[in-house]
Amino acid sequence: MSAAKKVTKARTEAGWTVTATWEIGEDGPMSTGPSSVSVALASDADPKVKVRGYTTGVARRVERLISDMQTEVVGEPKAPYLSGISERALRNVIAHMPDGPRKGADEYYRGLLALFDMLDGAGHPAPINAISDRLGVPKQTVKTQLAAARQRYRSTP
Repeated sequence: MSAAKKVTKARTEAGWTVTATWEIGEDGPMSTGPSSVSVALASDADPKVKVRGYTTGVARRVERLISDMQTEVVGEPKAPYLSGISERALRNVIAHMPDGPRKGADEYYRGLLALFDMLDGAGHPAPINAISDRLGVPKQTVKTQLAAARQRYRSTP
């Protein structure tokens, strides 16, 4: 039996470098998640990013980057309710959304509505839970933000 090897992936985005490592055995990854993760301010980060430091918005971005790297290493089983949705389309919507409504209300709320409509239209049993998981925000926050988005952009609920 040979020793496990390690696969390390790194991504830099918005002034932060995320590095994650997976242990890989003979039969593939030894777990679905990374065995270690580090997050560091990039040396060329914008001064504003340095002043703000590690925020919840950065945490959401880190989670997305880890998820993308994990898909490369482990793969991602497709749930039946996502068969009508392109995973790439979901990630694309999320990637183009600001970290929160304070950083771009129109883009954030329109993206949130698009995510909900995609998941709901595909018959996802719990679209709010899925959005909460993907954005890294509490379910109640997603519900509140969806209500605000609907009020802003739709005349009927």
